[in-house]
Amino acid sequence: MKTHTLQPLRRALFAGALVLSGWTLPAAAAAEEKAPIRPHAANTWYWEYHGEPVILVGGSHRDNLFQWEGQPMIDHLDLLVSVGGNYVRCTFSDRNPGDIYAFKEIEDGIYDLDQWNDAYWERLRVFLRETHNRGIIVQITLWDPFDLAAGNWFRNPWGPDQNINYDDDVIASRDDFYDSVRSENTVMLDYQKRFVDHILEHTLAYDHVLYNINNESRKGPVWENFWAKHILAAGEAAGREVYVTSMHFDPSNAVRHAMTYRDIYSFIEISQNNQDSRGGRGQAHWDNIMFWRKKVANMPGGPVPMNNEKVYGGGMGYRNYSSGTSREAENRFWRNIIAGCASSRFHRDVVDWGIGLTERAQINLRAMSRFLEKVDMLSSHPHNDLITVRAPTRGLMEAYVTANIGKHYAVYFPAGRYVVDLDPWVYVDQLKLRWLSIEDGEWSEPEIVDVEWEGSQDDWGFRGRVRLETPTNRAFVALLEVVE
Repeated sequence: MKTHTLQPLRRALFAGALVLSGWTLPAAAAAEEKAPIRPHAANTWYWEYHGEPVILVGGSHRDNLFQWEGQPMIDHLDLLVSVGGNYVRCTFSDRNPGDIYAFKEIEDGIYDLDQWNDAYWERLRVFLRETHNRGIIVQITLWDPFDLAAGNWFRNPWGPDQNINYDDDVIASRDDFYDSVRSENTVMLDYQKRFVDHILEHTLAYDHVLYNINNESRKGPVWENFWAKHILAAGEAAGREVYVTSMHFDPSNAVRHAMTYRDIYSFIEISQNNQDSRGGRGQAHWDNIMFWRKKVANMPGGPVPMNNEKVYGGGMGYRNYSSGTSREAENRFWRNIIAGCASSRFHRDVVDWGIGLTERAQINLRAMSRFLEKVDMLSSHPHNDLITVRAPTRGLMEAYVTANIGKHYAVYFPAGRYVVDLDPWVYVDQLKLRWLSIEDGEWSEPEIVDVEWEGSQDDWGFRGRVRLETPTNRAFVALLEVVE
């Protein structure tokens, strides 16, 4: 029979530095006095970092970037920054070739959960340091159920046959692993806490980390809320602001869950809207976000950021129906931002799940960077009510609008030839128009366009009109600014 032993976690605050299990806050991070990543004080739909508003956009080849040891990971981060990205996902996942486990392997395939694998944690330290140095926001995911799915269960150290710490009288299956809170399985739960606390020892030393409990969760509120509260308590003990969510397998459930437990969750992860099987394509993708925005706008304490750390779509569609096409990945990436979401990141380019940081992703990130230089998203709101589609049926045309009415209007057009009429709503005679070519990442020279007014101010249906026709069949953004 295996014995159940645990090395207790020590947590204390000493001279303003976090001391956890003998590990001290790095001097650079300890001296950091700038505001951490947190909801923007003036507009809580969005984030701010070091006191400045920030729209989070990104893409990466893999989800568990910290496992990608050495220079390849560094080069990937540099590439991301060079194309305008500032946001990555980090799952504590260990099922890919080349991944290592958090625990010490004492013989072939057998682990001691009371001992750490130092190489694993050194990878994490390097990853956190390098992302922080580059101003890249990290959204971590504590638990990924796919790590224990299928044959992974019979290789992972958490399985009783792969460790020396407990037998199958403690957990007999992966379902028991996720039932530890509800069943009050103290042996299993103590080891899980030890693992999470060691993660927190590292992440709480930094100001650029957001927290997600589960990947595509179907584990229920008992499990999720327990870990969310655990993170909040650790943050409070460390004197750190922390912000937590849990990504559900169904995006509507993610919204409901965060609204139900508003005191625990401080942002919402709607990534599953960005795939064909759980979310929507085209107008349906946009309409889902609009539906949830109306609910979130009425949350106690005001709205919270809606993040998209996974934008699916990486192939021809028929090869991975759940994911959708590469073109739809690009469209979703832009629609998320135009719709007022706080983040949008291309999912990993593996088995057609996403386009990662491939050339197509880089093109869109560069263009997004140019877009955000000119458009103040924090003063804008989604406004598809301002456009009229000029086509026999609406389904033949797509256009998506964000606007600060009376100031500026930005209209995103996916690839195709589209014609729409924009009503500026306020009385204005002229607008300055520029086109952003997403393919080239360049703005056209500005031109002045006249607003055509139909009828008179005394007539029912009096409206203004500016006709917008895409220059070519590639993707564009039209930016119209009111001429004072």
